[in-house]
Amino acid sequence: MSRFILIVLPLMLSACASVVDTTKSVGKSLEADIIDMMSYSDDNESKPPRALQEISAEVSLTTVWRSNLAKAKEQRFSKLQMVLADDTMFVANQQGDVLALDQSNGELQWAVQTGLPISGGLELGYENLFFATNDADVVALKLNDGETSWTTQVSSEVLSVPRFSDGFLVVRSIDGAINTLDTSNGQEVWSYIRDVPALSLRGTSSPVIKSGGVISGYANGKLVVLRLTDGMQIWETSVAVPRGRGALSRMVDVDSDPLAGSRFIYAATYNGGVAAVDIRSGQIAWRRSELSSYKSMAADWVSLFVVDVNNHIWSADQTTGAINWQQESLENRRLTALVRLDQYLLTADYAGYLHVLSAADGRLVGRLKVSDSAINSAPLVDGEFIYVKNIQGEITALRLAALNLTDVKE
Repeated sequence: MSRFILIVLPLMLSACASVVDTTKSVGKSLEADIIDMMSYSDDNESKPPRALQEISAEVSLTTVWRSNLAKAKEQRFSKLQMVLADDTMFVANQQGDVLALDQSNGELQWAVQTGLPISGGLELGYENLFFATNDADVVALKLNDGETSWTTQVSSEVLSVPRFSDGFLVVRSIDGAINTLDTSNGQEVWSYIRDVPALSLRGTSSPVIKSGGVISGYANGKLVVLRLTDGMQIWETSVAVPRGRGALSRMVDVDSDPLAGSRFIYAATYNGGVAAVDIRSGQIAWRRSELSSYKSMAADWVSLFVVDVNNHIWSADQTTGAINWQQESLENRRLTALVRLDQYLLTADYAGYLHVLSAADGRLVGRLKVSDSAINSAPLVDGEFIYVKNIQGEITALRLAALNLTDVKE
């Protein structure tokens, strides 16, 4: 697999011959060596997906409905998310379609073709649905009919999810800028600008809003907290430090969305592992270098759950970082980020399977072939229902139920 790499060439070309040659050389090396973390092909023989083994099922997964209304081909690095509000599911594709579906049966309520290359979203707030585009547009649509409320342009392409809180929409673009907009009219309230490395993963983490602060991770291994109301920096810390000689080994992107708890912020980096950072001071509480990841993490009240770069799944103690368990049975299967449903963890893979794990010990307790196409976005959970979207835009609603193992044995 080869991961998309964002290579930003210097704009000054007066001495560019050696610079361009060097950049091309680095890019070529990376294309040969780096893992394509969201590839749907199975042509990398050096790291083949692990074959699935039989499991002893403890839960059942039943299909409730399926919809092809949002059908489209997604790019492998897409972070477009489905969202739910008032029994309605909102979904978008990179070809510009935005749809509202009845959550209970998948029937279409409304659809609009925006004509925009949608790349970041979706988010809800202020009676609007928000998304952003490859062309640096941020758009608000009315929830009831999809009519455009406003459109604003930010500094560059947006690949992350805009975040809503207290009348603000926080947008992170690939050039490192954070633009905060007034959700009533799209006007900019404040912006925060910082440089990004010339070489980074194709994608950015989405900002996280917690207790009046905006938390954002960067490709240089930095974690920054800003005040939501005015953008003032509260603290900054390095959650990972570049090491090694090669360009790939020195990449420490915080490409995973930070996870904010009551005491710590957890940040996962591509080469630097996972770090727990004190939410008040920015001091590192613990770090686990073996948990390098680019996928968003999940948590319950005591444990942190991580999918690493090899698609091993880990559980770590939130307070100390001590490892509870590790699950390697889904190695290299291009898993989605984890989602927690009660005492279970959910993830899907490149072959269209949905997997269910026990959060207590990591054992696989359920599996269903949901799709013939890859699933690249994390399942969406609402109560007992699970919603899964594949790269073709097909949406499947499922219900999970625990099996009565006594009856099964009899």
